[in-house]
Amino acid sequence: MQLADFSGLVQWPWWMTLLATLILTHLTIVAVTIYLHRHQAHRSLDLHPAVAHCFRFWLWLTTGMQTGEWVAVHRKHHARCETPDD
Repeated sequence: MQLADFSGLVQWPWWMTLLATLILTHLTIVAVTIYLHRHQAHRSLDLHPAVAHCFRFWLWLTTGMQTGEWVAVHRKHHARCETPDD
């Protein structure tokens, strides 16, 4: 008799769970780099509004980051980069 079933919502082997975690983490890092850093903070990249919306939604869903707050902190970092105030 099994007392408790902790298998969760999916019946994946451990390696598929690890692979999914790595892929989703990588997508989040790419979204931060492309959307927040290059597109929003530095304005060095122009994204189609639909692509920008997808990145913004993904970051909201996975991190809860607010775009304006992240950009403001990053620009403040560059204003005082390599100084004691950084």
